[in-house]
Amino acid sequence: MSDAVADELAIRDTLVRYCHLLDDGKLDELLALFTPDAVFAFGAEHQGTAALAAFFEKSQGTAEQRGRHVTVNTLVEIDGDGAVAVSDFLYFGLGSPAPEPRLIGRYTDTLSRDGNRWRIARRDAVLASRS
Repeated sequence: MSDAVADELAIRDTLVRYCHLLDDGKLDELLALFTPDAVFAFGAEHQGTAALAAFFEKSQGTAEQRGRHVTVNTLVEIDGDGAVAVSDFLYFGLGSPAPEPRLIGRYTDTLSRDGNRWRIARRDAVLASRS
């Protein structure tokens, strides 16, 4: 397998792990996917591990808040030890009697190589709109 293919698979693995860890409430493991000074921009910007932890705890901290995040249509561009990935996302709340679509949008992730793995340095989440 070429280095480029291995890097792209590792980046996709990071993005998939994000969804699983967030949905499973494994916030410590989730935070390890981000660089220590990472920024998550979803409306407001949250920078650094402590701010990200507070954001995720507030929005996804209890089982009742969590649902299922789905990331699709990912395009990855790698440039040395940096990369940008653009993905569409869907969020389904676990309503009753069935999951309900709640959000749709696009992630733009800036990632950096950290040894043999890729970590998110910045994630911009923008909700879809008709404009």
